[in-house]
Amino acid sequence: MSNRTSLRAELDAQIERLGKHLHARLGEALGSLRNETNRERTIATADRILEEWHSQAAITDAFQDLCDTAHTPQTTTDDLGTRAALIASQLGAAATSSSSTLHLAANMLIDQEESLALRQEKPLPAPLTEQHRLAMARDALTATVSGKVVVWTVYRRATIYGVREVTGPITFLQPEWALPNAFDPDGQDFPERAELREIRTDVNWLDDVHTWSLEPNSNLVMARVDLGTRLLAGAVEEALRRVDAILSIAVHAGGVSWQQTKHSAVVLDRKPRQTTFGPALNIDQHHGDSYGMHGTAQLLAYVSETLGEALTAQPLPDALVEALTALQEAKMTDHRDVTFYGARPVTPRVATALEDHAMELIASVLEVHPNTLATALQYRRAQAKAENDALRQLLSPLNDSWARPDHARRRELEAKLSRHDTDGVLIVNVANAITLQEDIRALPMTALQRADFEHAVAICTNPERELDHLLRTWKSTSLLKARHRRVRNAVNHGLPLSAIAVNSIRDYAAATSDDALTLALNWFKNHESGPNLVAQDKIAWDARIARTNSGESWAEASARTPQDA
Repeated sequence: MSNRTSLRAELDAQIERLGKHLHARLGEALGSLRNETNRERTIATADRILEEWHSQAAITDAFQDLCDTAHTPQTTTDDLGTRAALIASQLGAAATSSSSTLHLAANMLIDQEESLALRQEKPLPAPLTEQHRLAMARDALTATVSGKVVVWTVYRRATIYGVREVTGPITFLQPEWALPNAFDPDGQDFPERAELREIRTDVNWLDDVHTWSLEPNSNLVMARVDLGTRLLAGAVEEALRRVDAILSIAVHAGGVSWQQTKHSAVVLDRKPRQTTFGPALNIDQHHGDSYGMHGTAQLLAYVSETLGEALTAQPLPDALVEALTALQEAKMTDHRDVTFYGARPVTPRVATALEDHAMELIASVLEVHPNTLATALQYRRAQAKAENDALRQLLSPLNDSWARPDHARRRELEAKLSRHDTDGVLIVNVANAITLQEDIRALPMTALQRADFEHAVAICTNPERELDHLLRTWKSTSLLKARHRRVRNAVNHGLPLSAIAVNSIRDYAAATSDDALTLALNWFKNHESGPNLVAQDKIAWDARIARTNSGESWAEASARTPQDA
């Protein structure tokens, strides 16, 4: 069955479920959507229906249909459930949040009058009739509580650099510093201090967190998420989604996961509206892995620096958040969370499926076909492999220079032709390396190191040898890409695969997934066109091929440009 046929069957079934009032409002529009064949008009019509679906008028119609059904003879629980499910769909997050609007409306209809009176700010009508109850339930369903929303929450097994880290609309605080300074009248001032003092009385767990944070190895971090002006419903879920997305970047890069403590407070227009208590916070028994936690803090600081401005402007798209979550889970084949904290490991096969799902999501975010993205990533992998292989061989005579008798001379040469950037990545200046080739040749080295060095020098100085190296690398990555596709398809369709087949593509799958995530985050940060960004890797590859065909060597190009290779 084609997607179009399936969608029409779905719409027919949904139209049939509508009650009289809701059908009168939306039936014609849904019928038009069913018969539409133009993609742009289909999207526009669906957007209009979705907006109307969540409107107060449509919710009122659905509630009236529920009431009519309840008064119909021989109505069953299933009939009422169908009508109630439509209302839940219209309410969205408000139907399932901690203060469920659906439950509130149900209470208006069935609770004892004494119980209702305790929860109402105004006196109940006397006598309380069925019509009064229906009106109260309808008002509860259509009420929209909104304003400036801030969510506070707490994480354990966590730390940050310094005492305060700002990542766009999210502020992370060390509670052992923030809470004493907030509660002490003479405490040090900081931007969130006044708000913490205002909400302390109603958010009782703040004092508990204060006490727990002063224990040795408590490893607690508080997060404040400014959601701006929005509906109150679903605020906690949205705040956690945003924090988890940022943490996923750090965990994907090797940091350890933070644990959400289930403590949260929702502040609406500077007044606490919802508070959730988590279990008592035990002292972190994994304080020995301070390296892992501080690694996360370092990565979080980097994310804050690079993405903070973009996150202030807008949250990460849902599809990108889902891709981050999938890629974080895929890393659990071998990760500090598994080694130190007992996280559930995933098999290489499951990791491959998760990465494939993430690639589809990233392609959607970048608005390119998945095959186009896969080809672009092959260009990136091929160029990276060609460079890394050649540069590794070029530096092979300097390996383990610290252990050689002439280490001072080797370290001197190494400093002239390479350096580490601020992220610890080794940068090699090819032009300098070729200039110093005779000095390097004079060093004692093994026959294998000398063969590697001469091979790399030929690649860097002879355009024909470089072109041959590039084409050989392209051929090998083409084989890997094709094998990766076969393995991925076998995984997704539940076909048998040997461990050898799966493991043979794991490095390529993980590397291309990392590259795809880098593309997506750069797209988000710089507001670039997805198709244009994806096209850059082929442009760079073609430019390199063109340079070798023109007779210019890698070393000459390195000397001509101010940037290091």
